[in-house]
Amino acid sequence: MAWHVVAGIGAMLVLLMGPAGAQPRQPPGTPARPPADAVPLTLPEAVALGLRNNRGIRGEYLQRIADRFALRVAEDSFTPRLALAAEAGRSRTGEVRTSRFAVGPVVTVDTPTGAVFRMSWLSSQTNTRGQTPQGPSQIGFQVEQPLLAGGGIDYAMAPRRIARISEQGAQLRLKAQVIDQISQIIVAYRTLLQSQEQTRIAEESLRRARDLVEVNRALIAAGRLAQVELIQSEASIAQQELQLIAARNAGESARLSLLVLMGIDPSSPIWAAERPAAPAVQVDMDRALATAFANQPAYLARLLSIEISRINLDIARNQRLWDVSIVAGAGQQALRSQVMETIGALSTVRSDFNIGLRVNIPIGGLSREQQEVNATVALRQNEVLVEEARDQLRRQAEDAVRNIDAQRRQAQLATRARELTAQQLAAELVKLQAGRSSNFQVVSFQSALQQAESAELAAVIAYLNALTAMDQVLGTTLDTWRISLNER
Repeated sequence: MAWHVVAGIGAMLVLLMGPAGAQPRQPPGTPARPPADAVPLTLPEAVALGLRNNRGIRGEYLQRIADRFALRVAEDSFTPRLALAAEAGRSRTGEVRTSRFAVGPVVTVDTPTGAVFRMSWLSSQTNTRGQTPQGPSQIGFQVEQPLLAGGGIDYAMAPRRIARISEQGAQLRLKAQVIDQISQIIVAYRTLLQSQEQTRIAEESLRRARDLVEVNRALIAAGRLAQVELIQSEASIAQQELQLIAARNAGESARLSLLVLMGIDPSSPIWAAERPAAPAVQVDMDRALATAFANQPAYLARLLSIEISRINLDIARNQRLWDVSIVAGAGQQALRSQVMETIGALSTVRSDFNIGLRVNIPIGGLSREQQEVNATVALRQNEVLVEEARDQLRRQAEDAVRNIDAQRRQAQLATRARELTAQQLAAELVKLQAGRSSNFQVVSFQSALQQAESAELAAVIAYLNALTAMDQVLGTTLDTWRISLNER
């Protein structure tokens, strides 16, 4: 199996079309600086590595080997089967001891009508003490065609049809597994990205706090600020250092989580090279629902269970019929005396033929009816589950679309709030230098700016994750990332 990944997140089919000319919004600020030994990693690269090394996907691929072989077995059900039959025995009647040995090939062929053909060629030899070994060499042909129970194309083809439907279900299971793993990798990558940006925000906040201390010291030296005001600025530095340590620790945890999902050595120094951006996306609800019903693997797998239940019900109803079969056979038997003496050892040749009708009518007993009852109940239960799955998928799709709209609006408002808070801080610093503000006000606005930057970052990441979650609900993750699953 091979996965082909095209770099960059593409448009989500034709559903998610952003406004013309809309540009992704990025939080301001200098990009976080990676460590010197860190390896930059983009999101498409993380997805590609995860598809290649993820243990869950590898395990599912191994299961697909068994699934495909099960289908081969079912498709091979009408291929002639060759067996070698052999029998040996010894008996004693009074003082007479007899040894018997028979061996020969037997070919059995099942047909799509339910008929079974058997062809055999058995050569046997009986050896009685004091007598010449002798025995027949017999060619036999037998056919049995059920007319009611066990007969008919629908009944004979049922195992093959179930196997084919099960193969479709296995493919959907693989698709769901890949979609789930891709979604987890994407979210883990963005968690690492968010922690890196949060570290950058903490570093910038610490820098601003230290700059404020320098301004305070200059103002104190000029006699324009009381010495006691410096304590508040130094306390702000301590608080920012504490938050910086927490952000770095969260970044390390996010890095390890992403490496485990990608199946890479946890000691690998990676760095999320992208910056969070919130592209404007509009989603049509009706088309989203139609896409979900056509692509969602779990829902499609539930529909396949309905088909299997219907086939099982047909099988159970067939088994309640009478056992009526046509049985016919033909054979040719050559009796041997003094085997291996001469070419004319064949002394007698006899041809046989028989045909008949076998009828077996069950009387009483509820076991045959029980199979039909169980199959009917299973079908009705699956129909209920399909209705439930359809309603649940509709609710999930509607929630996903609504969540995208809400998260996009929150990201826009968070950006606006951060811009206004930055303007407030800049104005307050000017007022402080002019002696028209207090150190307390500046520290408060610095803290508010840090909170606004963190809120904007969280809103952007939440919006991007909402897009990923909607892709997963609609079953279009592979289309969005242009990933094809090629099974060879």
